[in-house]
Amino acid sequence: MQPRTSEEVSQVNGSSTSGDSPPTVLDRNRQTAEVLYRSASLVVGDVHCPLFHRACGPVEHADGPVILLVRTGLFTKTTGRYTVVADPNHVLFFTRHEPYRITHPVPGGDTCTSLSLRTKDLLEIVGNYAPRDAERDDVAFPFVSALSSARAFLLHHTLLAELRRGRIAPLAVEDLVFDLVDDLVGQAYEVCRGRRSRRYADAPEVRRSLVEAAKLAIEERLQRPPSLGEIAEALGCSTFHLSRTFHRESGLPVRRYLDRSRLRTALERLAEGETDLTGLALDLGYADHSHFTNAFRREFGMPPSRFRQRATGAIVRKARKNLQA
Repeated sequence: MQPRTSEEVSQVNGSSTSGDSPPTVLDRNRQTAEVLYRSASLVVGDVHCPLFHRACGPVEHADGPVILLVRTGLFTKTTGRYTVVADPNHVLFFTRHEPYRITHPVPGGDTCTSLSLRTKDLLEIVGNYAPRDAERDDVAFPFVSALSSARAFLLHHTLLAELRRGRIAPLAVEDLVFDLVDDLVGQAYEVCRGRRSRRYADAPEVRRSLVEAAKLAIEERLQRPPSLGEIAEALGCSTFHLSRTFHRESGLPVRRYLDRSRLRTALERLAEGETDLTGLALDLGYADHSHFTNAFRREFGMPPSRFRQRATGAIVRKARKNLQA
């Protein structure tokens, strides 16, 4: 597959769409983008924003329902009074005309993959999990972000690996994207329903802000993270309160959140060609190669050395078959 021309990129980079063509959520003044794949059904984009600014940027609006998967770095998205930290653990959902503001509080910016589907196709996927939501004329996600599953993360990188190789048929690309979006939307609705059924579903703003601030503290020092007590002290709460609130609001204990952030960073570096597994393990704060390998296998179902070999079609197909089993 050949890279798109600058004209084609500009058409996807923040321009309005008409009809039922796939929309995008890119701002040409803040980001660079490459269209990895485009058809009448969907658009896959590679988005990079190198900015570093702690203050909220200007108000932006999504051109349509778009799903954004963070690969490296982090940023925050503020919708109304609600702010979420977006890092490689997360998938973000943008609704058409939704106003939001972005900050990049950590140097290095971020790199993401954007997925845009035709409205009718996305509504069909939504209908599998929330039939009433699918009765609308357009997609209005009832959630801003969600944690991505290990299966979704591997599907995401399988898609990127195939597109980078440039030898994948359009049918295979679209099948992978629909599989991935179905997983992401299904997981998000499951979490959304679970939160609504709990006593603490409508957590006060202070609890949500506490969790997002803790996520940012972890991501800023991913290689050598502060202790839970240090984070709690900096945020003005008890260690127990932070531990319990983080688990309830995010759906993961703090320790699992940290480990998943490290492993997703590792997977991205492996996908980019990293060969020194011991050096990678130490860079990410693991005690040794063995500790890293065991953690990677628990999360993704294969050791890092095997994932690194997935550029071959046989490995990619086998990994996907195992995930679907």
